[in-house]
Amino acid sequence: MKKVIFFVKRFPVLSQTFVIEQINGLIDQGVDVKILSFYREHQDVSLKSLEKHKLLERTEFIAPPNSRKVKRPFKLLFLRFFDFFVKCKYKPMKPVSEFVKYAKVNGKAVLAYEVAITAWVNRHKTFKADSIIAHFGNNGVVAQKFISSGILKGNLNTVFHGYEISEYENVLFWKAEYVKLSQASRLLPISYFWRDRLESWGANGDAIKVLRMGVNVNTFKFKNTAISPKVKIVSVARATEKKGLQYAIEALINLDERFHLTLIGGGELEPYLKNLADKLGVSDKVTFCGPQSPSFVRDTLDTSDIFLLPSVVDSAGDMEGVPVALMEAMASGLTVISTFHSGIPELITNGHSGFLIPERDAKSIADAVQEAAASDKIHFIKENARKKVESEFNSAKLSKELFRLL
Repeated sequence: MKKVIFFVKRFPVLSQTFVIEQINGLIDQGVDVKILSFYREHQDVSLKSLEKHKLLERTEFIAPPNSRKVKRPFKLLFLRFFDFFVKCKYKPMKPVSEFVKYAKVNGKAVLAYEVAITAWVNRHKTFKADSIIAHFGNNGVVAQKFISSGILKGNLNTVFHGYEISEYENVLFWKAEYVKLSQASRLLPISYFWRDRLESWGANGDAIKVLRMGVNVNTFKFKNTAISPKVKIVSVARATEKKGLQYAIEALINLDERFHLTLIGGGELEPYLKNLADKLGVSDKVTFCGPQSPSFVRDTLDTSDIFLLPSVVDSAGDMEGVPVALMEAMASGLTVISTFHSGIPELITNGHSGFLIPERDAKSIADAVQEAAASDKIHFIKENARKKVESEFNSAKLSKELFRLL
């Protein structure tokens, strides 16, 4: 029986259902899976997918539970102790110590402390598996340091998603580490867009394999119905800059009373978006639902016509990967509208399986919505979208592909 460790920073994370799908998919194939997470994430809503294989019982939280509450002076004091300890008493942990010093020198004392204290409390342990899967590039770098120090043992595979390879500050700090990581382990970017970026930085191309994230297609009932006279538009996304929701609201200026937008998801920009809707006089055309359960989201998708996700590169450089929300909408039979952004064009072909528009362009959003509502080819577009997800973004198929890789 293959043994696999999933190495993550937090678990379970509501917005990272793709990790849970991947874990369940491997367990379904008989893999013995253990989850190592620095911290436990407490969710406001329950996830049935966690219960399928009792994933929390398979999880070990390896960072001290109160480590995030430690005051900065004590963190810095511990880092001095850790450096002395490694130099004098525990040289096998030198790879971790060197990374900790690199992080501290570059202004990331919190990261340095988290890695150091977690390595310290696990210094007498070795977590063994045939393969280790780290989600997000930064976690892969830390996992490699733990492997080099004997805390982890197994063949490392690191999945690259989005922010960790796009946000300017992250790129500045992690870029060289990603290149070094490619010399020691396999990199699994979720799109060709990210593969090309890694290779452009000098990462070892032979170590890179694109591995898609996907959805359980069978859980989404496909409805290929005509768009309603009263067009229901829905966006399921956190209210952050990179989701581009302000342009969705601005687009309502150019849409008449037949069109209504529902926004599902909380976030720091939610108050701003509500004020924007009031300011533009479109409050009667938009409903803010806040964070909701997966069942609420699914019910809303079932009664909606168009799924809108106008993603943008935000002011910090943060970008999407290939949003799972778009896959879910396409599997459900909604017409999808998104942007020419990151790996999204690898999922949606403009005019064939959905509609793509330029970033930060409210007028183009309104035009695409009206085009979709009036199109006599919408049934074919929906069928093409479902087929795309079934063939290339189907978690069942992708789990088998991952199993063969390990």
